[in-house]
Amino acid sequence: RPRSKEELFNLQHTQVRNCIERIFSIFKHCFWILLCPPKFNMDIQACITSSLCILHNYIQMHNPDNIHKFSEDVPSLVSTGSLSDGLPTELNQLEANLCHNRIAMDMWVSSYAELQARGAV
Repeated sequence: RPRSKEELFNLQHTQVRNCIERIFSIFKHCFWILLCPPKFNMDIQACITSSLCILHNYIQMHNPDNIHKFSEDVPSLVSTGSLSDGLPTELNQLEANLCHNRIAMDMWVSSYAELQARGAV
C-alpha cells in the first residue's frame, strides 16, 4: 500500500500509462495514421486520437467480428515527430509541477477517504 501521496500518484500513473500504451498498441494496428510522424499541430493530433476512439467504438458496435482482424502488412514507419517546438519554460515547468502536486494530493485525500469508509484506517 502506498505510504505517501507521491507513492500513490506514481503507482496509479504507472498503471494508467501501461493501460494507455496497450490501447495505443492495438490502435496502431487498426489505424495506421498513428504510425506516421505527426505533421499536425497538437490540437489536430488530439482530435485525431479522439476521432479514432469514436470510430473504434462505432465499428465495435456495428461490426465487432472484424475490428481486430489486422493486416500482416503493417508498414514500418519511423516516428520522427515531436511534441513541442522547444524546451519548456520555467513557467511551463512550474505549472506542470503544481498540476502534478494538486493531482497527487487529490488522489491521496480520495484514497484515504475510501480507506476510512471501508474501516481500513
